Amino acid sequence: MAETKKRGRRWAPIHPVNTHAGHLAQFLRHQVDASGKTLAVLAGEVGYSKSQVSSLLGGRIPPRRFVIALISATVPNLLHERRQAEALRLLHDAEHPPRTSASTVPAQAGAVTLAQTQADQIQVYERLTRALEQEGELRKAAENSARLIWVLLGMVNRLDDRVRVLSGERDRLARQVAGGTVEAAEMRLIRAEEQKAKAESELRRAEEKKKQAESLADRLREEIEVLTDELDRLRGDGPSPHDDLPRQDVRLYEGPTGDAEADDIDTALARAAAVNDEDSDTIDRISTEITGGPAMVETVPVIVPDNAPTSPDVANKPAAQLKQEAEAAAESGNAAEAAFLYGALATLTSAYLGARHTDSLNHRDFHAEWTGEAGDPATARDLHANLVEDHTHALGPDHEHTLTSRNNHAYWTGEAGDPATARDLHAALVTDRTRILGPDHEHTLISRNNHANYTGEAGDPATARDLHAALVTDRTRILGPDDNDTLLSRHNHAHWTGRAGAPATARDLHANLIEDHTHALGPDHKDTLDSRHEHAYWTGEAGDPATARDLYAALVTDRTRILGPVHKDTLLSRNNHANYTGEAGDPATARDLHANLVEDLTRALGPDHKDTLDSRHEHRRWEKEAGKPPLAG
Repeated sequence: MAETKKRGRRWAPIHPVNTHAGHLAQFLRHQVDASGKTLAVLAGEVGYSKSQVSSLLGGRIPPRRFVIALISATVPNLLHERRQAEALRLLHDAEHPPRTSASTVPAQAGAVTLAQTQADQIQVYERLTRALEQEGELRKAAENSARLIWVLLGMVNRLDDRVRVLSGERDRLARQVAGGTVEAAEMRLIRAEEQKAKAESELRRAEEKKKQAESLADRLREEIEVLTDELDRLRGDGPSPHDDLPRQDVRLYEGPTGDAEADDIDTALARAAAVNDEDSDTIDRISTEITGGPAMVETVPVIVPDNAPTSPDVANKPAAQLKQEAEAAAESGNAAEAAFLYGALATLTSAYLGARHTDSLNHRDFHAEWTGEAGDPATARDLHANLVEDHTHALGPDHEHTLTSRNNHAYWTGEAGDPATARDLHAALVTDRTRILGPDHEHTLISRNNHANYTGEAGDPATARDLHAALVTDRTRILGPDDNDTLLSRHNHAHWTGRAGAPATARDLHANLIEDHTHALGPDHKDTLDSRHEHAYWTGEAGDPATARDLYAALVTDRTRILGPVHKDTLLSRNNHANYTGEAGDPATARDLHANLVEDLTRALGPDHKDTLDSRHEHRRWEKEAGKPPLAG
């Protein structure tokens, strides 16, 4: 028995309040039909009753909120922004229809003039109808190609793995046995390599078809707008002949999933080729109708294997390769390279999966983090702000990933030079994490730590001290006294105690921390060295510059041994050692220490870096002090 073609939803006739409201209703009905959802399902998703949805799709001017909700409920992520923009443009036209005269045909015009106007109207309507049909076909072809590109990217990645496995199997068999077994392995490898080449070829075809279809569709959209305006001009205020324009029922091609078996891979490649062929025929046919010739095919070069990561062609790499290179850059600590590669990967996955797909959100998060680590906190802040919005939309405001995005946004806001806003963002996050996760959850405690630090940075060290004191108590209770986070809170509490005006207390707190850090982490651990640095600083601030000088001298020796002479922490300790040497009554030695430091800072950071300039300033200060005669006894 032959399969009959299913008919679409039986909609009631559209009775528009104006022509543009009719266009909008027809457009929104198309989205509903393409989604396959019933009005009962949509009612629950858009917040309107079934009868209200039906009424608002019957020609009334709907609220903006309804239009946005309907597009969100019916349109895939890949097309969401484009469809929403089109719907809102139609809504604007419906809300602000152009004024037209009662009739474009003067009353004194005869029957011949009226007939000519009606003939022109019919001709324009037919051209508009055909343009809409062509645009629908091209949008479908572009969407097919977009889906196919992502399928083929995954297939190329899987075939890379298959070739690697089969190569190893062939080599292993060649060492162990001879004859037919090795030959069979060799044939499987050759077949896999041919399949990979075929997949890459179809991938390039799909990318080219997508570009051609989108270019032609954009050209048709301009023509459609011109024809629509012309038809409205000819029609005046009479009934519209294009209230029932052709439906554009777009069905995306469902690409194959593939598996490890060569026969299934061949089948998948055959389907991919068939889709490419069908889309190519569609594009060439419409291009011939529009331009008089088939679409021009650009020469797509084969991907250069050794393409540099910073090359403009990085987007041509498969997603798996970009991910691997980005992870390697992150592992090596190359922040700028990791930021660039994760940015390219985020762009690729967002284009084919949508910006709010889980993979896209993960890659965007890594891009934002490494952008900040690469020295651009303002951009990292803005990237995380967008992520907060998209995580909230995709996962909800209370999801752990949404909360993490809020934490990262607050952190980079502070690092970008706005500690007061960072403080307020962290305060709100503390409230929400306490409600959702509980007061003793590690993420709640992290938010409390960040809130306390940015409270101090915003100019309130006494409150920061008290917040950290409470956090020390809670972390000691929850995690124990020797946990790294507990020790970190003790370090921060000691620091803000000093900033709040109690340097002697800060000195003693850090002295205790040195002992506990050494016991828990070892004498060469970074946190132990940081505590020694703070202890020396607050010793000097408490009125004992000679002891501070000696403490820094020992710390410079150890940091130079462990970190190197031009590590930023070593340079900081050398700076403080020089200053406290001068404060202890030896300005000549302080001058010489800063002279050496200026040379190393210039070599490490450049002559115009802030730290270099500060050290030059200190050198001149101690040079002047060394030139003064000693005070009379």
